[in-house]
Amino acid sequence: MIRKRFYVYREEAGGEGGAGGTTTTADATTTTATTTAAATSLLATGATATGEQAPADFIPEKLRVMKDDGTMDLDASSRKMADAYGSLEKRFGAGEAPPKTAAEYVVTVPDNLKEAFDPATDTGMQGFLTGALEQGLNQKQVDFVMSKYFEMAPVLAAGAQQFDTNTATAELKKTWATDADFSRNVRNAYAGANAAAQKAGLNIDEVMAPGGLGNNPMFMRLMAALGPEFNEDPGAGSVGATSQEDIQSLMASEAYTNPRHVDHAKVSATVQKYFVRKHGTEAAA
Repeated sequence: MIRKRFYVYREEAGGEGGAGGTTTTADATTTTATTTAAATSLLATGATATGEQAPADFIPEKLRVMKDDGTMDLDASSRKMADAYGSLEKRFGAGEAPPKTAAEYVVTVPDNLKEAFDPATDTGMQGFLTGALEQGLNQKQVDFVMSKYFEMAPVLAAGAQQFDTNTATAELKKTWATDADFSRNVRNAYAGANAAAQKAGLNIDEVMAPGGLGNNPMFMRLMAALGPEFNEDPGAGSVGATSQEDIQSLMASEAYTNPRHVDHAKVSATVQKYFVRKHGTEAAA
């Protein structure tokens, strides 16, 4: 088989279709390549954006001021952002930073509470200060919150005590339905509790204090049942009766059962006063 080889020879520079034509073709090729690269390469786009201002991404969109041509006015946008942060700083104070740890907060306790309240050992207060640090409160803000707390604490405590009293009242009125029955039994409960406290060597004020037994409905009913046993009976003369057993003995005696007995009037009066103290004078419902 015979193979033919063909050779293409370039013309020398300066000849027909020489250097002039070759240079023109190369320039066109270079221009086309650059245009193609600009369309397909991120790096190439930098060559066409050298005269343009890059968008300021650090400025929030709502604070950007746009020009008529749709581009962002960097100077106007920066001023708008500065004004916005200035207003925010005025709202949140001078920018005092919170302490590094909750233990660095200083709680100023009023003089009348210093003996009863120690912020350093109170677990509730330490929990509050830990939460205050997590929320970014500074010392000045904590001072304000605590001053209002110390103003409201007595009012809140009194409200809680009143709520307990109201709750106890509502519960006891289920048993002591009428106002007269309720008042009489409350008096009896006090008499019983006072006598029991004295025998136990306690102060009745401790029993009645908030958090004590003064609002415990079951305790009140027990003391109301015992109260008549301890109430004084000034009109009984020489015939005394301080317990239900004494009353039962008197009622079984001849002085009570025999209207002609010389002590019948006194014994009858003693028995009657005992039952009035215990049950009142209202007819049974």
